[in-house]
Amino acid sequence: MTHQKEMDRACGMWIEKETAPFRSTWQGQTYYFCSKPCKEQFDQNPERYMKGFEGRKP
Repeated sequence: MTHQKEMDRACGMWIEKETAPFRSTWQGQTYYFCSKPCKEQFDQNPERYMKGFEGRKP
């Protein structure tokens, strides 16, 4: 079984997509977060968190 990891765009922490406690959808894409404060930061200004994360791998 392969676990998929996703970077929390607010804090940069790698988290398991299946067990991420918080999620947001923006422009049809789902983003995963380790905590409520990270999700809330992202939700306030998603565009701020779009640059610099593409191509990063766990």
